[in-house]
Amino acid sequence: MLNEYLKDSRVLVGRIREAVEHSDPKALYEAAHRLKSSSAQLGALATAAGCAKLETLGREAHLETAPALVQELVLGHQSTCQAIEMELRARTGH
Repeated sequence: MLNEYLKDSRVLVGRIREAVEHSDPKALYEAAHRLKSSSAQLGALATAAGCAKLETLGREAHLETAPALVQELVLGHQSTCQAIEMELRARTGH
């Protein structure tokens, strides 16, 4: 499950970035919603919270503040991924 999250979440963060760059609120909403759900299930609550904000912006088609929120999301997501990778290494003894 953790490896799957690492792979899928990185793809979704890329989609969120692209959606904001291309001013595509529907794509932003969809990608943020998916990442929010999987992050919440995993306990990555900061990432889920950031996604919830972006999801709302996408749903309301108000992307003015989205670039700054994406920056925050990326940093939080990187921290989450680093923690997961450390956990996976600890489990395998590497």
